[in-house]
Amino acid sequence: MTTYVALLRGVNVGGHRKVPMGELREALAAAGFERVRTYIQSGNIVLDSGRDASAVAAGVAAVIAEAFGHTVPVMVRTAAEIDRIAGADPFAGRGLDASKVTVTFLSGPAPDLAVPAGQAEEAHAAGSEVWVYYPDGLGRSTLERTGFWKPLGALEATTRNIRTVRKLRDMAAESA
Repeated sequence: MTTYVALLRGVNVGGHRKVPMGELREALAAAGFERVRTYIQSGNIVLDSGRDASAVAAGVAAVIAEAFGHTVPVMVRTAAEIDRIAGADPFAGRGLDASKVTVTFLSGPAPDLAVPAGQAEEAHAAGSEVWVYYPDGLGRSTLERTGFWKPLGALEATTRNIRTVRKLRDMAAESA
């Protein structure tokens, strides 16, 4: 049995794609996932399964489609991967506001990305994650309008701040 973190993209945001976490936990348990836990309402799940990561992602997506009628991208990482990611913060040791450091989880390897000149953000891609520091906050950033993310092409992606990643790491460690 492996502990996984499943990250849903775009649920419960602005009243769209509503997925009540309590009902989701029940539906996932009924589908055979074990020790299902969620964190906040934005689609963060910690669960155990004997399946591999791609089967977990497909299974979670199928449950959401069947139970709630939504097709949503699902990024899955093992507890060990989440631990590695949480510990690999390229901005660590700088005393940055954790709400301004994000990790974007990708469905495949990160392409080369470069923050355009004149932008305040800093970015670092490693494996299937992209770290971005938004000094003025994500909501005030204009990075998205610069084409920064365009090289992702057809890759699915979902973003969490480092505080959430650390909480999910802790939850996954508790499940082990």
